[in-house]
Amino acid sequence: MNKIAFLILVFLLSTNAATASDHDEMLTQWNVQSAMGMDALLLIGAASGDVMQSHIYTDDIAAVRDAMSAEGLAALDTLDAVLRQKLGRLTGPTLAYMFSAGPIATLDDVIASAADPVKHLKPNLQTSPNWDEREFESALQLMPAVHTALIALRDTGFVDRYRQETLPNIDAAIRNDYAPVVSHDIIPEQERLLGRVLNPEVDIIIVNYAQPYGMRILGQRIVAYYGWDAETQLRIAAHEIFHPPFDRNDAELLALLADLRDDPWMMSIVNNHDPKFGYNSFVGVVDEGSTQALDQIVSDRLGFAQDPGERWRESDGGMHMFAAALYEAMSESGFAAEGGTYSDWFKDALRSGLLSPSEVQRRAALVAGREAVEAWGPN
Repeated sequence: MNKIAFLILVFLLSTNAATASDHDEMLTQWNVQSAMGMDALLLIGAASGDVMQSHIYTDDIAAVRDAMSAEGLAALDTLDAVLRQKLGRLTGPTLAYMFSAGPIATLDDVIASAADPVKHLKPNLQTSPNWDEREFESALQLMPAVHTALIALRDTGFVDRYRQETLPNIDAAIRNDYAPVVSHDIIPEQERLLGRVLNPEVDIIIVNYAQPYGMRILGQRIVAYYGWDAETQLRIAAHEIFHPPFDRNDAELLALLADLRDDPWMMSIVNNHDPKFGYNSFVGVVDEGSTQALDQIVSDRLGFAQDPGERWRESDGGMHMFAAALYEAMSESGFAAEGGTYSDWFKDALRSGLLSPSEVQRRAALVAGREAVEAWGPN
């Protein structure tokens, strides 16, 4: 079977189920499917030099690079030099997002998009709140390298190998492992915390070459590794749909964040964490921290959460102390239980001193421990 997709609507489990939905029926509509074209893009990213994936897909990367033409290898090196080394971006996830504006089911789909991105990608990318004409024009300069790399990947026999070796594992995972995912109604919880109506449809694109990333692509679509268990898949979906939880161009919010932007401890996290994890700007750290704190509330309430202290002590080298502080502040203030509009709550918390620099450190320590907080700070 080349593609398995299913849409399941179920009734809420019982009055004892962990949910805050006001609906009598399931609102979230889950669609789970495979996408060879997406996997090809992610493999290109891994093979081009992704340091987070090199130890996970060592054999696959070596096999691809050994079989590729000189032109293909040069194209991979170009992508790495521009996206990872120059711009500090993750190559596979960057390509995944851009190409999700077009067809991704087959390798030929993404090859066609690389050959004519203005036709196949630009119309849908323009509908995104992240649309930037100048960035797209810059991305066009990389498309010949992407196209060359994908053609070279096809010439290694990728399609037959994928159908024989990879797709059966993905199809089996979709058939056997996703009932626990699609029984959870996450959209009402996310609406409750964002203060706005969301599209009830959530797509999970199941692939092989996603580790260690969980990625949101265009729309409410998540890319995830087929071998992750249901709770991991749910945590990824609960997380990614929140991005971004506030307007990153909101001048009022940015002004209220000035004290944190000037705080040496907070900026030590921004400047001194391992850049391979991403979040390499102040606003990026705040965005990710907000999203992680919100997804923790959802996963707590729906029963698939990690322990928050353990999570933030260990995740990405312990850099997400701001998430721990936000989570504690939302819990203590009642927002986690009552809901509302996160962006409004966030501004109020900054105005009132609930998230002053000293309070952020104190609250993070309550969740993750004093040692985790004191690991950061000016040298």
